Amino acid sequence: MRSFRVLAHLLAYPQADLLDHMGELKSAITDEGLLKGKALKNLTKFMDNLAATDLMLAQEQYVELFDRGRAHCLHLFEHVHGESRFRGQAMIDLADKYQEKGLKIGTGELPDYLPLMLEFISISGADEGFDLLAQAAPVIATIGEKLHRGKSGYATVMAAIVSLSGAQISKADIAKAADAALPDIKTLDELDEQWSEPEAFTGAPDCGTCGPDDTPSAHIPGGL
Repeated sequence: MRSFRVLAHLLAYPQADLLDHMGELKSAITDEGLLKGKALKNLTKFMDNLAATDLMLAQEQYVELFDRGRAHCLHLFEHVHGESRFRGQAMIDLADKYQEKGLKIGTGELPDYLPLMLEFISISGADEGFDLLAQAAPVIATIGEKLHRGKSGYATVMAAIVSLSGAQISKADIAKAADAALPDIKTLDELDEQWSEPEAFTGAPDCGTCGPDDTPSAHIPGGL
């Protein structure tokens, strides 16, 4: 399923090759036909805008969004487990799933990194891949809502992923989860303070798909 590989590329740190080959990526995701309608239209518009952006600016914007603080963190377990002991076992279980498909995790990378998960889904059978994606969709949708509030085009990438998941997600629950998110940081001191706070998602100890107040959280096999 090439569409998931395209989405993985779009969520990775921008490189010159990505911008130079954006036309091919657009063709791949359009021709496969999995993504349709408004989600496809908005995504391809974002891809055009990204391709027209100066590389250094695109990289600076990416770092500001995804590497400073938790709000848009692309490591999904961070939004559910934070630094709790459940996260370690969840990492192990998900890494085992990847290895079963022959997907090797690069040095220094973690299995809950969303682009890596999308790569895994791209080589998985439809049932297995979409089941995993549907379970992760509430967290992805909440990240997307926060990106949308910040008027970032990357919100369209998250919307495309959620659309492909087929998951039925309450907009009210997503808004509630986004409201609970920590504020954006502006200084290194604020960054240190933010990482010392509890995770934005709270829920039942068994980390089900919803917490006791029905706030959504992802439930990926292995403890997410």
